[in-house]
Amino acid sequence: MTGRRRSSLGDTRSGERGSDRRGQSEVLGVVLLLGITIMGTGLIVAFGSSALDDSKRTSEIDSAENAMTQLDSKASLVGIGSSPAQRASLGVGGVSVENRSGWMRIRVVNRTDGTTEHDVMNRTLGAITYENGDTDIAYQGGGVWRRTDGGSTMVSPPEFHYRGTTLTLPLVSVNGTDSLDGTIRMARGGPTESKFPKQGDAAFRNPLENGEVTVTVRSAYYEAWGRFFEQRTGGEVTYDHARKRVVITLVAPTETQNVTNALAGTTPDQMTIQGAGGSSFTDSYNSSDGPYSGSPSMPYEGTIVTKGSVELTGGAEVYGDIRTGGGTVDFGGGVAVHGNVSYGGTINCKDNGGGCKSVDGWQANNGTAPDISPIGELVTRKDATYSDASNNDNDAVTAINESTDEWNESESTLTLPSGAYYVDTETLDSSQTVEFDNTGGDVTLVVDDNIVWNDVNIDVADPDGGMVKLYTTGSRFHVIGGEVGDTATHESPVFRVYAGPGLDVKLDDSAKLVGLIYAPGTDTQSGSITVRTQSELFGGIVGGGNTLLKAGGSIHFDRALRSVQPVVGVSGDVPRVTYLHVSVSRVNVTSA
Repeated sequence: MTGRRRSSLGDTRSGERGSDRRGQSEVLGVVLLLGITIMGTGLIVAFGSSALDDSKRTSEIDSAENAMTQLDSKASLVGIGSSPAQRASLGVGGVSVENRSGWMRIRVVNRTDGTTEHDVMNRTLGAITYENGDTDIAYQGGGVWRRTDGGSTMVSPPEFHYRGTTLTLPLVSVNGTDSLDGTIRMARGGPTESKFPKQGDAAFRNPLENGEVTVTVRSAYYEAWGRFFEQRTGGEVTYDHARKRVVITLVAPTETQNVTNALAGTTPDQMTIQGAGGSSFTDSYNSSDGPYSGSPSMPYEGTIVTKGSVELTGGAEVYGDIRTGGGTVDFGGGVAVHGNVSYGGTINCKDNGGGCKSVDGWQANNGTAPDISPIGELVTRKDATYSDASNNDNDAVTAINESTDEWNESESTLTLPSGAYYVDTETLDSSQTVEFDNTGGDVTLVVDDNIVWNDVNIDVADPDGGMVKLYTTGSRFHVIGGEVGDTATHESPVFRVYAGPGLDVKLDDSAKLVGLIYAPGTDTQSGSITVRTQSELFGGIVGGGNTLLKAGGSIHFDRALRSVQPVVGVSGDVPRVTYLHVSVSRVNVTSA
């Protein structure tokens, strides 16, 4: 009995505890459900609010872009158009004028020596700027730009027009009050300034000759400016990230002329043709028809052209014309010109007082000489390219020591097959021969040194093969004895020597060279040409005007050169500019 009551009492307590637990579970469920509901609602409100903020911010930025684009078009009407003033509605707040924001500089640089010829313009750009969080929208330099933490992009392009070889840059600079709201007023800040060309200033005139134009922009949006320059000109730009600058370089086209004369002097120095000790002369042949015959023959086209003076004395003969752009043509006794004389200065004949009997053709004061640009930039570019071991083929030959970039002194015949090579010192001696094996295509050799070949033979394997192009950064190219080029066929177009201005060319001691020497000089870096002691050049020379043919020195002009481009690769990959038109207009910006 007692046991059953205990059991009964125990069962009753157990039922009560189970009922309590069910009641507690229901309460906890309701609380948990309410918590989840409240949390979800909070998250929805929080994220929804953030999304609304982002949407609002995006809408404001889009509105700012549209407003700046409209402002751009109206600023152009004021700056480079005919309107003295314009109004524009911003539609957004937080817009200000930054008077000292960014600048643009344009220079014309002498390509020969790297000096600045003209500071065309150096002007602060200014900017009208809208800021929203990490995003800026700005009108600057005639364009609209956008910047975020990820960099800058262009919204609308600036007034920078590059067509063919003409650059037109009507720059619009802005200044005004710091803060702008609602409607703004833009007014012309004075007359437009013409920076290039300048009327009445001969130094600031078109066309540009032998120079390069650099446009530098410093701006918070410099990366977008750089991409715009690349797209608009097709050229490469240089970025200076540390100083937020970008530079685009445009180069004036190099004036090259097909070689049509035995000797072309590009500076106003004096040429001297002396026959003392042996007849010195110029004449012509055509290697397309066969090798040189060994004596002057018709037609007489061994013409001499120079910007300076010409003096002929004792036994000198020219089987062709003489043309000068200035100076004096001075005839001594015993000389002969089997052609015409066209002079741009004066003529002095010592054989009689009424015209020169030593001239077979006519004489007239109507001479001119062509402008031929130096190619120092090209030679420097080749040196920079092929001095890099990854760009040359030195490792493919035994003729060049790959580790030192010098000729291999242990080989008597140094063979260079088709390819590109680089040596930084010239140490050949009379026991060695260089053979350019051009049967498979062009051979390029860059010598970062003077070239002095003393009784050294330089052979070209195939007169009908690729070109052999020799570039030298040195100031001397001397051939003393020995033979250079294809002396059997006298085909000069296949072998070419290129150098910058100021090259001293010398052929002496019965040296023979078949090829073209192309090294136009300048007034400050003239260079010289000397052919003497029974030495002969078969081909042509374009170089400095300070020239001497003496004691049997002869130049046989190869008329085949007329039909070939004398300089291959002179244009490079940089954009060209011949005509430059730069102006600056100021626009004052205030709240209306």
